[in-house]
This record gives sequence, structure tokens and C-alpha cells, in this order.
Amino acid sequence: MDKNLPLTELYNSYKTWVKNNPNLVTDVETVVTWSSYFVAGKINKSPIVSELVYSLSKLLSLHNDSLIREAYNTDGRTDGLRDKIKVWLTVIHYSEVFIELLVRKKYDNKGKWTIATILQVLKCTANLVLLFKYREMPIQHPPVPTLQRKKFVEAKDSNENINGSFTLRRSGRVLRSVEGAPPAAFRDWQPVKTCKESQNPNINVKDLMYAESIHILKPLLHLASMRVFGTKAWKQWLVSLSMDLISLKVYSKYMKELSYDQRLEISRRKLGLLLYLLRSPMYAKFSKNVIESALNSTAKKIPLTAFITNPVLQYLSHWQDIYFYMWAS
Repeated sequence: MDKNLPLTELYNSYKTWVKNNPNLVTDVETVVTWSSYFVAGKINKSPIVSELVYSLSKLLSLHNDSLIREAYNTDGRTDGLRDKIKVWLTVIHYSEVFIELLVRKKYDNKGKWTIATILQVLKCTANLVLLFKYREMPIQHPPVPTLQRKKFVEAKDSNENINGSFTLRRSGRVLRSVEGAPPAAFRDWQPVKTCKESQNPNINVKDLMYAESIHILKPLLHLASMRVFGTKAWKQWLVSLSMDLISLKVYSKYMKELSYDQRLEISRRKLGLLLYLLRSPMYAKFSKNVIESALNSTAKKIPLTAFITNPVLQYLSHWQDIYFYMWAS
């Protein structure tokens, strides 16, 4: 007990520091994350080291976000299994590239594709649980988004002064506080409305579940198509792109009815279509020459940009080899 006490006190001090200095913590995390990019290509085994630094920085950020949420969580409620699934999916999201590189280093490509398949099966299973049990759609990527700490803390601080309702711990029922009640002349005597209660009747839930199911199953079908057609064939590339387009087309019909967070996720997925320019065989046959020409031209015409473009040119093919098959991006 005595030996563990200093570690416990040290961790409690760290928790207090994180809760009291969210902006400083964010700055430290940003420096650590960016250091992973500078490590790339600078030392031996740099891809593994770089991904290790990146993964650790993101996992630390995830933990710090949980500490800040815990500090401002006044009702103490969680969603149990749903939250646990999201956390583990996020952990896999931040560490899967490092795991695949580590396995490939020891067991070559066969080991890499084996662990990639295992990870995608786990992710697919967990995402299907979120979809069919908890009606999460679209599922955010990563499932536990990075906390906007400044806005979160300011919003919570302001709510402490003007909080109009509170949630019962056992039942989860939302009640209006005495201080938060409007003047008697403006009261409608209706229960407090929550975000979960407001669903747009114009949305066909089955359509959205169909679209999200396609998005969830895409990694496994893409893996299967690469197994059948090869990693550099056009057919596997078209299979993945087609599934993305079908899913996005269904979601696009309901963009006006979706919430802000839902529209943001769909917009991120649409932007992610640009990554197909960096995936084989598109990259090898078309994108590579265009990108390299643009970077070389920029380095010649704009002073000092060569310090950025030259490392990118040297490491571009290596990045493409590591990241081009990251399906959920």
C-alpha cells in the first residue's frame, strides 16, 4: 500500500492538472502529435516509431478528454455498453496502423493482412451493434470525437449559472429546476424536451440503416475483393468506391433533416472520397505524377517551400503504401 500511495497521489495530481489547465494540456498534446510527423524518415524504423508516438499522443488525448468530461459531468450518467464500445473502437482507430506495421515487421505481409482482417472484423461487429441496438447513424469517425475543450468548459461553466434542468440518476428522467423555470405567464407546463426525443418524421430510418450498413460492411468486402482481384487491381478499387457512393447518395436525400453533427460526419465522408486519388491503382497510374509535378513546381516557384515539399516527395510513396487501404477514413 505504501509503495502504491505515491503513484496514486501522482496520478491524482495529474488529473487535477488536466482539469484545471485544459488549454495547456491541448498544446502539449499537439506538440507530441506533430513530433510524430517529424520523426518519420529521420531515424531507423521510423514508420513504427512515428506511428507509436502518434498512437500514444492520441490515446493520451482520449484519456485526458475523459478526465475533463468526468470533471464536468454533474449528473454522473453514462450509457454503459454503448460508451465502452465507442471507447474501444476509438482505441483501435488510433492504434491500428501501429499494430499492423509492428506485425508486418515480424511476420511480413501475411501477418499484416491477417491482423488487418481481425481488426476490421472487430470494428465491423462493434459498429453493427451500435447501429442495430442503439440506432447510431451515421457512426462518427472516430466514435469518440476529440473534445472541443474550450467550448465544452465554457458551456459547462455557463450552465452552472443558468441551468434550466437536471437529470435523475436512476431513471434518467429530465426535470426542470426551480431556478430554471420561466415566469408563470410563459409556462406551458409541458415536460422538458431533450435532443433524443426530437426525431424528424420525414426521415426514413430504414434508409439510413441501409446506408450505414453499407458503410460498415465496406472494409470487409474491400478486403475480400483485394484477396480475389489483388491489391493493385481496378476492381477492388471500384468495389470500395461504389459502396461509398451508394451510402452517401442515400444519406444525401436527408441532409436537410439530419442534425448538425450528422451532417458534419457525412461531409467528412464526402471529403474522404479524395483519398481514392492516393489509393492503388489510381495513385500509381495517374495521381503520383500529378502530385510530384505540383510539389516540384511549388518548390521552384515559391522560396523556402522546398523545406516542406522535399521531405513530402521523399516519403510520399511510403505513406501511400502504409495508408492507402485505410477503409474507414
